[in-house]
Amino acid sequence: MQKSSNRKFFLFRWIDYSSDTGGIVAAICLLVVTFIVVYEVFMRYIFNAPTTWVQEMSIYLCMAIGFLGAAYALKNDSHFSITVVVDRLNPRNRRRLKIVTDFLGAIYSFVFIFKGMEMVKFAYDIEDVSTGLLAAPLWIPWLLVPVGGLLLTLQFINKLADDFSNRPK
Repeated sequence: MQKSSNRKFFLFRWIDYSSDTGGIVAAICLLVVTFIVVYEVFMRYIFNAPTTWVQEMSIYLCMAIGFLGAAYALKNDSHFSITVVVDRLNPRNRRRLKIVTDFLGAIYSFVFIFKGMEMVKFAYDIEDVSTGLLAAPLWIPWLLVPVGGLLLTLQFINKLADDFSNRPK
């Protein structure tokens, strides 16, 4: 029985590690997008030589920030929330509401995986590329949708496990 319990804890630690990794990649993307936008400003306004690739790359990097950073934010309870109603609930009802909202969040983010994979497959099948000079295959940036959905779904499952194990007394 102890071995099964260790696997369970390992799985939850792995989910947290995956969310942390997504958060680190999102932070790196934020740093990169900052640098390339500053570079674009200098090139455009100081040297009068605008780039052709910064806008497209900054969009892809912002997508990565949003989709890869969402699970990290959920893990650390960093999403904004309005707690006017929740704060007035007793601990038992607060826990029940948290279970319901985490379950709905898991279902919603699970849809990201399948709809995102449909988008990726469609873009791959029709060999869709961006209209910018990079002509990037669009299935690559669109892959961020199901990957982010997977990270978010796993983190919601982790939250649900915490919700069920932390019973109010």
